[in-house]
Amino acid sequence: MVRKTITIQDNLLHNLESSQIIGQYQSFSELVSSALQLLIEKQQKEQYRKALIQASNDKLYLQDMQEIEEDFKFSDYERGVDESI
Repeated sequence: MVRKTITIQDNLLHNLESSQIIGQYQSFSELVSSALQLLIEKQQKEQYRKALIQASNDKLYLQDMQEIEEDFKFSDYERGVDESI
């Protein structure tokens, strides 16, 4: 684990205290770590969203997706050998 010192604005700390967010964590370090993890996840989701948008404009990608959909269209309706078990 890495030890870092941070400085936050007074009003931000006040808002955390008044909304009782700080009390939900064992320590301020845990709160900061959780917030940073959420930030990382948000950025990853945004990068994924941008990649999907970019892929949706790629003719080769769209062609591949259509071929995959065509290849597996019947498997969506397949039933197991004995689903009553």
